[in-house]
Amino acid sequence: MHEPAEKTGMRNAWGRVAAGYDDLWAQRTTAFTEAALDLLDPAPDGTGLDIGCGPGHTAVALAHRLTGGATTGVDFSPSMVKRARERWSDVPDLAFELDDAEHLSVADASVDVVTSSFTLMYCYDALAATAHVARVLRPGGTALLLVWGPHRDVWWSPVIDIVESRAQYYSSVCPMMFFYGLPGVLPRMLEDVGLEVEASAGLDTPMRYADVEEAVSAAVLAGPLAGLFQNRLDDDAKAVAWREMTDHVASVAVSSGRGISLPARVEAVVARAPG
Repeated sequence: MHEPAEKTGMRNAWGRVAAGYDDLWAQRTTAFTEAALDLLDPAPDGTGLDIGCGPGHTAVALAHRLTGGATTGVDFSPSMVKRARERWSDVPDLAFELDDAEHLSVADASVDVVTSSFTLMYCYDALAATAHVARVLRPGGTALLLVWGPHRDVWWSPVIDIVESRAQYYSSVCPMMFFYGLPGVLPRMLEDVGLEVEASAGLDTPMRYADVEEAVSAAVLAGPLAGLFQNRLDDDAKAVAWREMTDHVASVAVSSGRGISLPARVEAVVARAPG
């Protein structure tokens, strides 16, 4: 299957940061996941599928809710799947497989619950991805999608322009990073593929880091922009970018116990397949 070179690059970028993303991002977004799963409130005897599972945290949270059925997490990055398998090998009825949200190989009407956390924004064909969500759900099955909210409400949002402008490389994905969290956008997308929206909520939960330096490391070095930063910026540009992101994080950080809290908003939408 032919795919755009940019998508291959995105897969490779995620592969390089599997461990860092796990430590500096995925572990800090579990509060959003748990709150969203409360909104979904899945029946415990169903089968689950987590699309774009990354290092596996949402899939694990879903598996803990679906105590009577099996859960599978899928991701297009081999390194992420490897990380998830190694990290969660002791969780019963949970498996991780290589698959692509835009070309999902899961059978039609075979899953009771679908989750997808922080994945849609990275899809080159988001409509295809949402169509696959609808396709694999059994009649009456439910889906939960989480996306970042508006950029002004997300602490790390400036890092995209800070890095891309200096790298002189503009991803076709990143401009859509915060689009799906705008009011009404994601619900309409799910309705367009035949799902019935049952609930939507904006979740405001601060993300906590030990200090400003750790947060900047997360934004610059533990996400898909890390390759651009490391490989396309010279030392002077790296220093300027790091300093600019440090200044921004310091301006929005709030001291919190032994560390800092940073503002973050996530939009969660629950939809049901007719039947």
